[in-house]
Order: sequence, then structure tokens, then C-alpha cells
Amino acid sequence: MTSYPILSDATLSLSNISTEIYPIITSIRSEWNSTNTNLIIFNNGLSNITFGLFDTRLTNDESQGLVIKLFGTSSDLFIDRQSEIKTMIDLYNKGVISQRILIKFKNGIIYEYIPGRICLREDIFKENIAKLMATKLALLHSVPIEQTEKSFLIPALRKFVEILKNYEQPTTKEILDISVDIDLIEKSVLPRLLSNTQIGNNLVLCHNDLVRNVIYDEKTENLSFIDFEYTHINYAFFDIANLFVQYADTDNEYIRIYPTRHQQKKWLTTYFEVRGLNEVIIDDDLCYVIDQFAILSHLLMALDGFALLHLSKSKFDFLSYAKAKLDCYYKLKSNLFQSQ
Repeated sequence: MTSYPILSDATLSLSNISTEIYPIITSIRSEWNSTNTNLIIFNNGLSNITFGLFDTRLTNDESQGLVIKLFGTSSDLFIDRQSEIKTMIDLYNKGVISQRILIKFKNGIIYEYIPGRICLREDIFKENIAKLMATKLALLHSVPIEQTEKSFLIPALRKFVEILKNYEQPTTKEILDISVDIDLIEKSVLPRLLSNTQIGNNLVLCHNDLVRNVIYDEKTENLSFIDFEYTHINYAFFDIANLFVQYADTDNEYIRIYPTRHQQKKWLTTYFEVRGLNEVIIDDDLCYVIDQFAILSHLLMALDGFALLHLSKSKFDFLSYAKAKLDCYYKLKSNLFQSQ
């Protein structure tokens, strides 16, 4: 029996992937070649580039499809790739995800394709998708973890600050101000937030980056999470808030699109039911705490965007993205520190 993932010493180049890929996949798709397959780019992502490879001899059948993920240049400075791979293997073995990693090569991985479309922000509060998403996140948060593990939030913020000290964006003053804020968040804000609710300090396995990383298959009504590069132990409320924030985006529609109290409570009802936490009181106070974590999400995503601005070769407009996220943080931070 083959043991997965298969390890390969190969390195795939972006410019020659259409020819270099076939020797690598011989062990899992021996008959595939350039004449009977279709290679398409899924996305030129923020920290990676992903492709899909499909057998053109199969009509309307993508079940044997492969996802090829090339890690972004220098992304290992702030993404633990070994942790990402280990997480995917563990989640597959526990039945939480259906994407099995088949091959690990030097600068990426190849895993099984799951059919469906990317959920966009207009999907998140469609009743059927919202319920599936709340259920899926609750199942992820229910995966057993070592109780000695700590949240990655503060270490991640500080790691980004250290990286960004070497660049002009954001400015030196902004970096200094953010460093002060992070100290206050650790010493004062988080202890306050974590003591305000029954499970505020609930450390769980969090995805931490669900925007455009949720796949919905309308035929089967299945919903799946993808891309686990930021998956680490974190506060459950941060993951929920991060989901709300990322689907609301950062444009002028943010306040209007950010979920209403009614939408949040309905979503949270499903989430807590799946986790077996029916005793949790879902009220405005609980939603307010999640709003506070949403502000922290803006800060983390802003620093992540600035890091990718300097380290990624993607043509994505990281500068505008990072500035928009940082602007949201500045606009909302008074709410975060109001009790300090």
C-alpha cells in the first residue's frame, strides 16, 4: 500500500510547470501527459500559486483532478510550511477534510481536488451556506489539541513587525505605534476580552484565513475549507470574527456588509449547537466581544499584506490591500482600547 504523501526532490518552476509536472505525478497518474490533460491556474494567490490538472478523457468528471500548490518565494519567513502540511495530514486522517496530500516536492505540494466554487462575500449569509460554514468551522474547532499550546496571535503580530522593520512601508512611526499597540493588546485587551464570556478564552485549532478559501459544491451541497497555511492554535472568537471581517472586505461597503446582530446570532446558534455548547448565551455582549476580535483581525491582515508587498512576486495590489486593512484598524481601534 502506498504511503502518502510521496516525497519528491523535484522543484517546479512557474515558467515550465506545464512540462515539469508530469514526471512528478507518474507514481499517482501514470497515464497522464500533456495531450490528455488540461492544466489551469486557479489563482495567483497572496502567498502561493495554485493550479488544477484534469483528465480531458473524462467528461464532466473531475474526481481524479489534482491541485498543484507552489509556495510563494520567501513566504516561509512567516508561514510554517511543515506545520501546514502536518495540519492537512492530521485533518484528513481525522475526517475533517477530504483533500489528501499525495505528493510533497521541494517548493510545494500536490493534493486531491474537490469540486465546487469559491464562496464569495454575497454567499456567506445565504441560509444554507451560512449553516454549512458555521457547522464546518465548529467541527474544525472541535479537533482535539494539546492544552499546553498557546495562541499564535501575538507571536504572529510580532513576527510581522520584525519583518517590516526592514522596509519603508509601513512607515517607521507606524511600526513603532503598532508595536506599542501589540504590547497593550497582550497585556490589557486580550485579558479583558477573554474574561468577558463563558468561552472567550477557548483555544482551538483555527483556520485564520477563510476568505476565498471556502468551496461549495451545489450538486452535493457539500462545503469544504482549503489552504491551511495560517492554521494554528488560536482563540475561537478570533476565527469567527476573522471570517466575518474578511467577507465584509475593506471597501466603503464594510459597515453595511459586516453581519448584523441578527445574522451573527443566527450563525452563532448553529456554531455552538454543533460544538455541543448549548449553554452559551448568545446576546449582544457576546457579539460585541467578537467585534473586538474583528479589529484584531484587521491588524493581522494589514501586517500580512505589507509583508507580502515586499516578499511576494504576485501582481496583486498588496499595498492598497494592506493600507485599507490598516485604515480599518485605525478607524476602529478606539473601540478596542476604550476601557484601557
